Amino acid sequence: MTFKTIEYVLAVYETGSFSRAAQRLFISQPALSQAIRKTEEDLGAAIFVRDTHSVRLTAAGELLVREGRELLAKRDE
Repeated sequence: MTFKTIEYVLAVYETGSFSRAAQRLFISQPALSQAIRKTEEDLGAAIFVRDTHSVRLTAAGELLVREGRELLAKRDE
């Protein structure tokens, strides 16, 4: 997993939307969705629960967001 992947997950979490996160990250929504799907496959666990109008974190996603924020903060120090 790369820092970019963590940034992608955090953007989806913070915006609550794949399309808004893609706009924020200046990438296409399909590219973002594909990156998140690949990450979920690599982890062997879902990060987000998706339905027609919202995106929520799974337990694994909550852990990834918490740890990811710490990693990004350490990177930025």
